[in-house]
Amino acid sequence: METLSAPVTAHNLTGWFILSRSPAPDHNYSVLEEAIDSQTTLLHETGDVNELLIENTGDVDLFIQAGDIVKGGKQDRTIGTDFVVPARSGKIPLPVYCVEQSRWQRRSSEPVTHFSASKDFVSSKKARLALQLLKNQGEVWKSVAEEQQSLAFALADEVRSDESPTSLQLTYENEVVRHAVADYTTLLEGAPATAGGRVVGVVWAINDVPSHADRYVHPTLFAKLWRKLLRAAAIEALGQSRRRTPAGETAGATEPPTTDAIREWLAARELLESSRLDEERLAPRTRVRTHRGRSQHRFEVFDTALDAATPLHVTVIAE
Repeated sequence: METLSAPVTAHNLTGWFILSRSPAPDHNYSVLEEAIDSQTTLLHETGDVNELLIENTGDVDLFIQAGDIVKGGKQDRTIGTDFVVPARSGKIPLPVYCVEQSRWQRRSSEPVTHFSASKDFVSSKKARLALQLLKNQGEVWKSVAEEQQSLAFALADEVRSDESPTSLQLTYENEVVRHAVADYTTLLEGAPATAGGRVVGVVWAINDVPSHADRYVHPTLFAKLWRKLLRAAAIEALGQSRRRTPAGETAGATEPPTTDAIREWLAARELLESSRLDEERLAPRTRVRTHRGRSQHRFEVFDTALDAATPLHVTVIAE
């Protein structure tokens, strides 16, 4: 049994938290940011733009989310699919896409054979669909360029790095972008604590239109990913905002959807009844089920070693 919280809003971004009343097994997963920071996970270059080798040397299973950006190597990459990496895994092939088109050598003092950080998700819906639905490198590059252009327009400033103009990660680290995104995140970062229940996910509307949602099997996993989810949503909202007034308001705002309307959008009954369904198994223990619809798409990911019936992560993305 699940319910939605009351909405929370920052500028042109509105969120509803998914609250679970049902107990779920709290399997302890690490996530990519903490695993890289603790040096229990290594991502190795292979010489192939669209494949890395991942190695989990720790004692805890690792959950990776599609859109996780890894920084360094010969080019910054983003992970192409949700993926479960067992503890003490050895080296496993991992599908990735480039989010930095021009570089193929060391950048500054970063390691060239592996990756040093994972602080962000790919934020734009178009990029996420290019990864998870189209699985197309050219569309990923196109979405990166369009996102940089949208952010530059919204901020009336250059957001590309002189060091590597095509790097999406360096755009996210741009000082002007960081300060603008903080206008959103400082308002919403503590919101899950006031949602009134066990938070397992979040639904976002941008410019008062449903955008995307992420739902996890247990509150612990959501809590580990919340700040990256919020930052990604804030960057997407920033890129879709009009130039804001000196007071920080966005001109032309309308009323956000009602909670009932968001509940219907999230249920996606028409999508689940009439969509095209694809399934993919990824060794060693990941199963991905994709519902392709006309107006939205749903991705369900399962850890086959634990519970083949209950999704570990569900993503819904509007077209």
